[in-house]
Amino acid sequence: MKSEYLKVIMTDRNEFKTTADLSFRGTDYTKVDVKIDTGCGYSSFPALRLGITPSDAYRLKVVDSSDTTIRKAISFGVNDSKLKREEDKKKFKNKMYMDLTSITFRHDLSGLSIGNYAIGNCDVRISYDRTGNILIGMDILKRLDIHIGTIDTGQTVLIGCRKGMLTQGYRNELNRLFDVRKVI
Repeated sequence: MKSEYLKVIMTDRNEFKTTADLSFRGTDYTKVDVKIDTGCGYSSFPALRLGITPSDAYRLKVVDSSDTTIRKAISFGVNDSKLKREEDKKKFKNKMYMDLTSITFRHDLSGLSIGNYAIGNCDVRISYDRTGNILIGMDILKRLDIHIGTIDTGQTVLIGCRKGMLTQGYRNELNRLFDVRKVI
């Protein structure tokens, strides 16, 4: 059963972790581990984390690299050196996409649900070489009315509901957790 709102409790490692359900290229994926990352501008989905085999990931990268209708971008890691960034920019400019591990391909996910809360269809960045976490970034989170705070138990909670679709259940939980009152 889908929830009326998104609610995730921060782990003892200061992370908002939950699961997601989605469809990518016509295949459904359920209970995929994801991290909510408010410092991430664009959601990042390493295909290998979805359970796609390395050989299938390579094949999909070949297809996406040659498809001029798929938007491509470079996504650098926080530890990438200035030299690597410059080299990758040159390869990208020369359309040497298969030589780049930092390349991402824009794809639509259908039926995205995070933590049992339905988000809908989303445009995300898919990488075929990386093995890091699946990150839910601000491109998706900006669709939500989000509140993060510490509750009476000392836990930090993220709660959210789609903008323009704020349910009474969400409002009640928001008030219960954070004592938010409507000002008239």
